[in-house]
Amino acid sequence: MTIRHQFRSRLELKSIEGFPYQIKLESENLKNFFAGLDIDFVRIFQFDAEIYLYFESEKNIPTFEWPSPLRTLFDKWPSEAGLRSSVAMMDIFHDAMPRQSEAWRTVDAKRESIGSVIYLRPEKYASYVFYHFQLQEEGIKKFNKYFIIGSNENLLFSYHELPAVIDTYSSDKILSTNHSPDAWAELMAEHFSPWSEGLNVDAPWKIMKTIFEMGEN
Repeated sequence: MTIRHQFRSRLELKSIEGFPYQIKLESENLKNFFAGLDIDFVRIFQFDAEIYLYFESEKNIPTFEWPSPLRTLFDKWPSEAGLRSSVAMMDIFHDAMPRQSEAWRTVDAKRESIGSVIYLRPEKYASYVFYHFQLQEEGIKKFNKYFIIGSNENLLFSYHELPAVIDTYSSDKILSTNHSPDAWAELMAEHFSPWSEGLNVDAPWKIMKTIFEMGEN
């Protein structure tokens, strides 16, 4: 069964501008590297110094280290295993999950992969997770099976694909309620930290540049 992963890395300041070029140079090596980890679908996004990975595999990959020579371009995250070039992000919302009974990816129209970021107001973190757990587990307002949100500290990374594919399956839902609010955009805007230019309630997330793709969606 397919397992979905999200990771966050941060470039050293001197590496920010040239990183897309380095990724291009290492493109074939990266594809071989991911294939060696049994990963067949990868998207990498850049937002200034921040680098975000979304990938799918047939096995759980709890930690990720960039291969050499790319690893030297990153700041290091402290962890129980020492300093690392990436950190796993927690899944705090998904519109659907892969199931053993059905293929996660099917041959259909070409879709676009979109990675976005936003910051939560720290005091609103628990509320944000609560509303998204409620929305997820009620399983009523399905909208895009590939939509997933990962968190690290107060940073959120969302991944989805367009045009949207809707999976209405929800027989494993935990809640039997229907309390998810209709004024969703306005409610969520209360949870987000504004950008320097302010916050667009209708489009609060920043869409990132895609710098590496492997696998067809």
